Amino acid sequence: MCELWTTGDERRIADRNKQNRATQSMPYKRGRTSHYQLMSDFSLMHGRTPHRLEVFKMGRCKNLPDGTESWVDEESRRRYEAMSEMIAPSDIDAESQTPEDAFILVMGKDRPRRVRCAGSGEMLRTWYGSTSAGPSAYSERER
Repeated sequence: MCELWTTGDERRIADRNKQNRATQSMPYKRGRTSHYQLMSDFSLMHGRTPHRLEVFKMGRCKNLPDGTESWVDEESRRRYEAMSEMIAPSDIDAESQTPEDAFILVMGKDRPRRVRCAGSGEMLRTWYGSTSAGPSAYSERER
């Protein structure tokens, strides 16, 4: 096994991965608890599937006993507040965003092989369905 790490490619990849982990901008707070487990617990408690905005908050914010929230970092809190403002109905703007659309506007589009806050096994095809590949299918998924 030690010989495996002596080759140049494996060592280079390991070093690159170590650097990438050190520069993560928004760490995950739930340790080994997966997104799937968070979504399952939420579904059992609330009787519905959580949207990605709720999963984002569950993974990066902890509700303290005194009623306050503890965020992993300021960037996560700022992005969550921006998404929440987009979905909140207001008198000025009659049209508010869906949670899915707000999530995509703030976090960016998903890559083909990765859907943020949806778990490691989710891809665009499995998340949105095989007939649709965009956030407009979210209302169908929520049913």
